[in-house]
Order: sequence, then structure tokens, then C-alpha cells
Amino acid sequence: MSNDQKHKTVGVSFPPDLRQRASERARGLGLSFSKYVTLCVEAEVGGKPPQLVMENLLPAGAPPLNLEAAVEEGSDYGAMKAASIGFEDDVEDILKQEDICYSRFAQVAHLRTDFMLQHVEPSTGKTLRIALECKYNVRNRATVTLGQCIILKSLPGVDAVMLCVPYLKHFDTHLRDTFDQQGIPVVTPDTLSLALDSFLSLSSPQLV
Repeated sequence: MSNDQKHKTVGVSFPPDLRQRASERARGLGLSFSKYVTLCVEAEVGGKPPQLVMENLLPAGAPPLNLEAAVEEGSDYGAMKAASIGFEDDVEDILKQEDICYSRFAQVAHLRTDFMLQHVEPSTGKTLRIALECKYNVRNRATVTLGQCIILKSLPGVDAVMLCVPYLKHFDTHLRDTFDQQGIPVVTPDTLSLALDSFLSLSSPQLV
């Protein structure tokens, strides 16, 4: 047996009552006291703490909820959600003005997109489908939106993806560059119509 495999004796101090209980437990399991202690240590180190360790480490009870903070957070979330829906309504008004065929909250495989635009190419008769995502709060979890857009673009039946935000001033420049590198244009309401015209008038590989 190598030195690494040899058991080494380590002095451990136990309160008398705990030592007695542990010894009785070890005998009841048909183990020596040292083997019982070794198994308990191995369980804890392996990520499976024995019950005795868990009882001493876990808090006695969950802390009380802070109702005032919950109401404040709920109010902030509600206001942001209302603003986000209002922004989507504004985008929908633009689509209506441009007389673009679209579906709101369209299902695409396992995802939903805010708008699915559909345009029939006169020369080919092919229907082009553009997923239009809207993000009102450009400072919050924009990378999640990037991931969703990339997934949408990879799904069958989606020819292109665009992201509409209320402004570009506070949208991280590096993140915008990443959207561009993925072939996902980032537009604002005042540039949306022009961007859609470019998508619908050009026969590019991303729309074929």
C-alpha cells in the first residue's frame, strides 16, 4: 500500500455525550467508531452532509418577508412592465401605418417573439418572415435579449431578426456591435420604417 493510501491517525476531541451517541450509532450500523467517523467526513466533503451537520449549519427558520420592500419592488416592476407594453404598442402603431402584415406575440418553435412580420416577395412569391423584438429597458439584461434574438434567427421559418429599442444613447456599444456581427439590426422607432424598407426591398442571403 502506498503512503497516499495509508490511513493516518488524527486526534479528534469529542464531548463525552456525543462520543457515546456516536459509538452506539456505529455499533448499530456494524461499523467501528473510526470507520463511522470516516464515512461521515467523506459524506460531508463529497457534498452530502450527514443529518447532524445539516441540523447545525442550517438556520432555524426562514427570515420574515419584508412586505414594504416587496410592495416597492412590485410597484417598480409594474411601472416598468406598463412602460414596456406601451413601447410595444407604439411599435405596433408604426407597423399599422406602414400597412405591414404582422402577428403580435407570435409563437416560433418554443419561443415567442413580440412581432412576426410577413412580406410576400412579388418576384418569387416567397413569404419572408422577420421576427421583431422590442426592448424598452436597454440597461437591463440586454445579453438575454441578444441570446433570444440569436436563437430566433436560427429557427426554421425565421428569415431575419430585428431589435427595436427606444433609444441608442445608453445601449452598450460593444453589445450593439455584437448584434451587428450576428446580423441583427438594432433600430429605434424613428428608424424602424427605413430599416424595414431595406429588409423588404433587398434580396439578400439572410432573407432567402
